[in-house]
Amino acid sequence: MTASLLTTGKAARLCSVKPDTVLKWIKKGRLRAVRTAGGHYRVQEHDVVSLVEQDHARDRQWEERAALCSRPMRCWEYMNHGPGTECQDCVVYHVRATWCFRMVNAVRGNGHGKRFCTGICQECPYYRRVHGLPANVLVITRDEGLIQDLARHQNGAIDFRFARRGYDASAIVAAFRPAFVIFDQAVLEDLGVALLDALASDPRTAGARIIVALRKGGIGFRIHSGAVYATVEEPFSGDEIAAIINRIPVETLEPEPAEPHP
Repeated sequence: MTASLLTTGKAARLCSVKPDTVLKWIKKGRLRAVRTAGGHYRVQEHDVVSLVEQDHARDRQWEERAALCSRPMRCWEYMNHGPGTECQDCVVYHVRATWCFRMVNAVRGNGHGKRFCTGICQECPYYRRVHGLPANVLVITRDEGLIQDLARHQNGAIDFRFARRGYDASAIVAAFRPAFVIFDQAVLEDLGVALLDALASDPRTAGARIIVALRKGGIGFRIHSGAVYATVEEPFSGDEIAAIINRIPVETLEPEPAEPHP
């Protein structure tokens, strides 16, 4: 028995989207299609169902992340977006310690061992956030106007670095541990998501959230990668990035009490 073939209109109704959206899926290779003698697209019903299930799974993943971000995060949640296999071997995870960086010297050799976070604490995005230090943000773009504008908007809350190519980005993260990596839409259109996925899996960018900067009016541009934390529309300011950073709640250190006057 042959599989059911659907018109783009029927496929759109099945997915609760517009027919133009189905056509975009076909042209971008998300949905396989054949053409009739008259030039019209037809798609397999099971392919449409599979695509809907993938999108629902992605939506559930976003809901789980939103729930995780509704309460203060510990280091293993911040760095791994949830408990990960590396962190589950760490004594900080087992005792649910509040401040991982205060336990490093106390338990070195007894379970902490910096198994997951191999760098020094002072460079860690989580450590910097807890201590109220500027967030390191890497922006990957070839838009010189955007670079100049963001450079002017640097403030005490954000430290920007800029890369125009994947090679530049790799060189920068060797010494600059970003808390966020912003990809310009144009870069992703040229290179695809390979660079995005490579940085998301790079141990030097552990804990970094990825943001995609969309051109004005380009809100329909979709990145199908679970690594993307948020999108922002160009032109955007440093204050907008700071607002996205502050969506992630962590418990910050209270300032040291002042010494009483004699």
